[in-house]
Amino acid sequence: MTDTLLPVRAFAVAATIQPRTLEPVFGADAERVKVTKTMCLMRYGATSWAIAHDFGAIVFVGVAEAECRRVMTEIVALLRGKEPRAPLEETYSVEITPGASPTVRFDRVVVGALDARVVEILTLVVAQSVAMEYYEGDIDALIAALEENSATLARDGTLHGSVRHLLRFIGRGMTMRTQVLRTLSLLESPGATWDDEGLDRMYRGLRASFEIEERYRGLDHELGIVQDDLALLADMVRQRRFIILEIAVAVLVAAELLLLVGQIILGWKAAP
Repeated sequence: MTDTLLPVRAFAVAATIQPRTLEPVFGADAERVKVTKTMCLMRYGATSWAIAHDFGAIVFVGVAEAECRRVMTEIVALLRGKEPRAPLEETYSVEITPGASPTVRFDRVVVGALDARVVEILTLVVAQSVAMEYYEGDIDALIAALEENSATLARDGTLHGSVRHLLRFIGRGMTMRTQVLRTLSLLESPGATWDDEGLDRMYRGLRASFEIEERYRGLDHELGIVQDDLALLADMVRQRRFIILEIAVAVLVAAELLLLVGQIILGWKAAP
């Protein structure tokens, strides 16, 4: 048998998705190998697979380009209005060499056969990589917005925008860090690697090739800076609300005094 080189195409479409809702999107002829709340694994043929992860990534292995386009078009249509950004794409390759041990190279991974366990491990790492790129874009946008707020504060000495808008902005930053830590499951190895040394070596090699740990640490560092800035912003918003409350109380007290003075004056005028 000759070697077979298959394309791997990964797409990041959202921060989170529900894989079960995407199951009908895949072709009716695709075998439902595994459908859970965290993934939806489909097999089109012996060397054609597709998988949807709950952290918003879809990966195709050896699937025809026309089918990839059809599935992605339907997924984007389902998410329209929820995710304004266009999907991000990342490509890789898997080489099937009968009898070969799993080996990670610069632009491909070499395996002896393509089964569900190999597909899960390969697609998980590629999906994490493209999902991290998706988060990197969101974090960059969040940092740019924080820098804009800081520049405005330095120039005018005050924050602009309503309290509700600022609180929503703070909530967005807090939610983003939670999603990165929870949905990518970066510290958990797939179950298939626990009792197979070759698969474990392939998994670790793929993570090193895609620099998952380094990129995660970079993301976490940026999110730490964002969290510190958001904490300061939250304190400023809280102080701003206190000032508004104090002004409202002062206005109410002044109104009460004016009303009391008015009643006293009217009482004097009414006296004989």
